[in-house]
Amino acid sequence: MSPIYLFTLVIFVLVGLAALLRGGRWERITVGVLAAAWIGSALTPFNRIDPPWMAIAIDTAVFLFFLYAALYSGRGWTSAAASFQFLILCTHFVFARDRALEQWAYISAYYVWNLGVIGALACGVVWRGGRRAQP
Repeated sequence: MSPIYLFTLVIFVLVGLAALLRGGRWERITVGVLAAAWIGSALTPFNRIDPPWMAIAIDTAVFLFFLYAALYSGRGWTSAAASFQFLILCTHFVFARDRALEQWAYISAYYVWNLGVIGALACGVVWRGGRRAQP
């Protein structure tokens, strides 16, 4: 496992636990969707030459979830999460188009955008928790 993978996983677990404990319905659903996507992506084959089409399909489904959430949840953080998820898809498609792209750049960009998605969820947890604390 690469260090950026482990770092992102630790951040996701911490934010996910906070979302499950303090978040609202949308934050909890998002943790479930992201956890399922993470597990699904980890189980798909990745050979460093061909584009990971199953991971792209999973990330497309996550993007559609965030798009739905941005339209119907009434939460501002879901728009930011959808935007970062769109950047994840763009990274996938750039690699699919030009396989000469170095793996380190591809994987680094993928995890940086994932940190953006997780950061948006963290903001949702903080804002949701702050509203709940007020009388």
